[in-house]
Amino acid sequence: MVKQTYSYTDQEQIIWTTLYSRIIQFLPETADEMVLQGIKRIGFPADHIPDFEDLNKKIKTFSDWEIVPLENMVEDKEFIGMLASKKYPCRTWIRSAEQMEHEEDVYDIFHDVIGHTPLLTIPSYCEYLTGLGKLALEYLENDSAIALLKRVYWHSIQFGIKATDQNLTIYGAHLLSSGSETAYSLSAGVPKYDFNVAKMMETPYIKNRFQEKYFVINNYEELFNSLDLVKKELKNRI
Repeated sequence: MVKQTYSYTDQEQIIWTTLYSRIIQFLPETADEMVLQGIKRIGFPADHIPDFEDLNKKIKTFSDWEIVPLENMVEDKEFIGMLASKKYPCRTWIRSAEQMEHEEDVYDIFHDVIGHTPLLTIPSYCEYLTGLGKLALEYLENDSAIALLKRVYWHSIQFGIKATDQNLTIYGAHLLSSGSETAYSLSAGVPKYDFNVAKMMETPYIKNRFQEKYFVINNYEELFNSLDLVKKELKNRI
């Protein structure tokens, strides 16, 4: 395989360094312990944008997943196929200095790398992600079914919260890369529900602003074990 190298400006490297220094300050207090372990296992560089090949080598020591660098996010059907094939698309560009200063939540390389790759070291989480992709392949031509599965995906993979004996922690990729929404999602007045597939399918996810409700798991096995229920709910609704 030919090594793919991406060039970044000094300013872009500074943006990564600044974002990383910000995020690493609040994650130890808010992120789930297994996510923190994943961050340590992969060992993200603090002072420069990581190399995709190096990241994949580290991920491969824990799972058979890999990240695939792409300029832009793929369409739903291609994305589903990638999940089923244990490949996660990762954008190659990073947000602007202005977006960083305004603390905008941007789906860029920082979100994709920091938000998604630590979880790829957790076997049951990986099995859940693969299972969602394979299930979606069965309904590839059914827009209604895909819409319901996207809700399950977003409320778990992107905005998921996990309960511990002491408190609530985050594991969703969007929350891991967003200090502002993390603080909001964990605050006492924000509605949070036990992991409930039916309720998740009935709850639209909201783009460009904080969610109105969040869903809480007790462990990552709960995600994988929910796949049969996801399939059953889907059949009942389609």
